Amino acid sequence: MKYKYILVLAIIIVTLPAFRLSVKNILSFKTSTGHTIKVARGQILYDNKIILKIKHPDDVLYESKSNRLIEDHGSVFLFIAMAGNPNIDRLNAFLINSTKATLLVDAILSPIKDHDGDGYLEFGGRDLTEVYGNPDSMYYIPSAYYEIREGKIYPDNTLTRNKDIKTNGLYLPPNKQLDKDGYCCKVVPVPRRKHKLRMATPCS
Repeated sequence: MKYKYILVLAIIIVTLPAFRLSVKNILSFKTSTGHTIKVARGQILYDNKIILKIKHPDDVLYESKSNRLIEDHGSVFLFIAMAGNPNIDRLNAFLINSTKATLLVDAILSPIKDHDGDGYLEFGGRDLTEVYGNPDSMYYIPSAYYEIREGKIYPDNTLTRNKDIKTNGLYLPPNKQLDKDGYCCKVVPVPRRKHKLRMATPCS
């Protein structure tokens, strides 16, 4: 009888990590109308009914604090953090209803907050770019920010422009960012504030 209990205990210990993993890899949210939205096993479920199979299920970052459900003017938006290796991680924004989840935006992973103080939630950022060889020049690093407003998600052109000017020293619209060979992105002078940092050297 003693060996029976030992065997049961051993089975519990062996299966415990797998149980923890299955519980850990589940996101569950409740809407204001009482419906449940889940992300589990690479699928999005509405009241336990599958409404979407995520294209790259292994890329879901279940532990990210950016995984959120946001309701705005009757619309339900689900935000899921996705691995972006070798580049910066991504944030996928889905419009949710009882029958489907529609991917609206694939943005750079960032906190969802009022970045510019205009009263609306925004998200987005800029990806990595290759370092340019000349210290006085750099590849243009384009940003892309989005805003949740009146039940929809819009490109936030003003925030994008301001962030680009802060990073690049100027703003180039999307149709002006490619070089003569059609690659992203053009080489531009290093912004003055960055140039000063590069030129500054400690006194010996």
